[in-house]
Amino acid sequence: MQKGVFLGLATADIVYYVPHHLEHNQKLKAERQLAYAGGPATNAAVAFAAFGNQATLITGLGQHPLAHVAKADLADHKVTLLDSTDQPRRPPVLSAIIVDLSTGDRSVVYSNTDLRKLRQDCINEFTLEYADILMLDGYYLPQALQLARWAKPQRIPVVLDGGSWKEGLEELLPLVDYAICSSAFMPPGCTSANSVIAALREYGIEHIAITRDGDSIIAHAQGQISEVPVMPVKPVDTLGAGDIFHGAFCHYILENDFLLGLERAGEVASLSCTSLGTRAWIEQEKFV
Repeated sequence: MQKGVFLGLATADIVYYVPHHLEHNQKLKAERQLAYAGGPATNAAVAFAAFGNQATLITGLGQHPLAHVAKADLADHKVTLLDSTDQPRRPPVLSAIIVDLSTGDRSVVYSNTDLRKLRQDCINEFTLEYADILMLDGYYLPQALQLARWAKPQRIPVVLDGGSWKEGLEELLPLVDYAICSSAFMPPGCTSANSVIAALREYGIEHIAITRDGDSIIAHAQGQISEVPVMPVKPVDTLGAGDIFHGAFCHYILENDFLLGLERAGEVASLSCTSLGTRAWIEQEKFV
């Protein structure tokens, strides 16, 4: 069993599964509704724990009744929650998600995340005690920077979920060991995957991956750019697949080299798209 520390966004998600995309001014009955915790670091922590690992999530949810939707889900999936919001009475970040069952595509509406902060005392020099890996999603940057700085002398690998460019990431990037980015991650001045890789290498990152939904993963390692194939599936629900990829990568990279870790994580993410929601794949023993 490995120990992972995950710091980043947690949300309370309500997901509606509809037979087709809504038209203008249309009311549509959902085929199914689910509610659970969401957010990049959160889903990654759940995925990491699903492999039998110990996952600790540092985030902000608070004591508002709506936060208990997310808290119950995290408890069910054996994720240790360090709830460190600086405004405990404030509602959590809420997401309303619509998944088109005809394509597996999803649309997300969420409340503001920019002003969310964690308590200054939520981490200390013991936070990474016995940790094998640290994953950050770019949110709560002051705490992310401090944890990454503590991780370096302890030789704890730092994984960045680069979903989109966020102001201040240029301070964090020199501390990152593995940058796993989506195709939407574009540092200033970048316009292509090659330019993103070049920019990240300037920060000293040598292990870089760019996921492209169902297309092959572009990977940089040991000075070489290659493509890692993605297992083709017929998607039912793509919600959270990227987050699951990051959690699975954190598991596999502790046992495998970079390219194999990407391939194995890609398999898990692809298979997660064949069932509804971000948790059903865990119930299928062959994936765990």
